Amino acid sequence: MEAKGAWIGAVRDGRERSGPARVFERLRRLILDGEYGPNERLIEEQLAERLGVSRTPVRQALTMLQSEGLVEIAPNRGAVVCSFGVEEVWDIYDLRAVLEGHAARRAAARIEAGELARLRELAGEMEGLCEREFAGREEEIQLLVARNNEFHGIIITASRNRRLGRLVRRTVELPLVFKAFFWYGPHERLVSNHYHRQLLGALENGDAERAEIVMREHVYEGRDFVIKALKEDQRSEAR
Repeated sequence: MEAKGAWIGAVRDGRERSGPARVFERLRRLILDGEYGPNERLIEEQLAERLGVSRTPVRQALTMLQSEGLVEIAPNRGAVVCSFGVEEVWDIYDLRAVLEGHAARRAAARIEAGELARLRELAGEMEGLCEREFAGREEEIQLLVARNNEFHGIIITASRNRRLGRLVRRTVELPLVFKAFFWYGPHERLVSNHYHRQLLGALENGDAERAEIVMREHVYEGRDFVIKALKEDQRSEAR
């Protein structure tokens, strides 16, 4: 009976520990998909109601998101989705270029046929988004961010280096990615889609050097655009 009681207690403890982790994953996904944008407040009571949980695991999940750099918890304001300054954007994209460039180089020799096929599908889907009708701009951006994240994620996975994948996930501030795509116009999307096609071609040909160069150029192109848009946004807010 003691053994059975201990086992039940261990299961219960495991469930309690996994509760915040599950809420963390769900909240993280909502942020990464753009459901909550930069500077948006995350109110515990509303989140708990939406997720069907108590406020305790929500509070714990927000602390976990803060340690990951997705959320900022400030006195008298509570939790908000992180926003970024020019220097932070520069640092983030600089690291991304190195890490994702290395991932693309490794992926060129390791990517599988199924992964290449999915990259082709995603490239086509992103190119075709401009022809689709959406209920609103936010819906369109959410889909674009999701497809873009999957495209880059496949390349990172194809590097076959789990540590590298973890480093990239910690470096890529996805609320910033959402903001970047919100700023993107037709020209910027065309440029991004071009880089995706160039990356796909390098990976199909097993050209590791080309894959790394194109990925770095792709990231740096995004960095330069985001910094320019961020500065313009800051000037508008200051008026």
